[in-house]
Amino acid sequence: MAQPTLLVVGNTSTPAALADLTAFGFDCADRLGLPARIAVGRDYDVTQFAGVVLADSWLDSVSSVVLGIEAQEADMFVIDADALYTFPIDERCGHCFEDGDAAPVLVGDTWTTSVHASCVAEGARVQALGLTA
Repeated sequence: MAQPTLLVVGNTSTPAALADLTAFGFDCADRLGLPARIAVGRDYDVTQFAGVVLADSWLDSVSSVVLGIEAQEADMFVIDADALYTFPIDERCGHCFEDGDAAPVLVGDTWTTSVHASCVAEGARVQALGLTA
């Protein structure tokens, strides 16, 4: 079963805005301890995610309004950036579960849970050797 993922919603109308939203997604994964997918557009079923995090206020982007309201109507976890930053940074590795210098890694459009660099390297080595399914 796949790990629950957050949907990170905000302004993606320019390359700079998308870069800002992507950076915000790192903070979401780092603080909430769940993978965080960057939403580009509104074509998402919010019920397929663990919750929705709004990078902007409810009214700063159409995606924030639409997806935020859909999540609220589904009685899901929805917070904005101000609420996100009340959570502490999670430095526990999602791979080996040890505390320390762990941080999310961007894979495609999704930030992973926080992981140590050595765990990422080991995972890549194992996959390259064909030892995983």
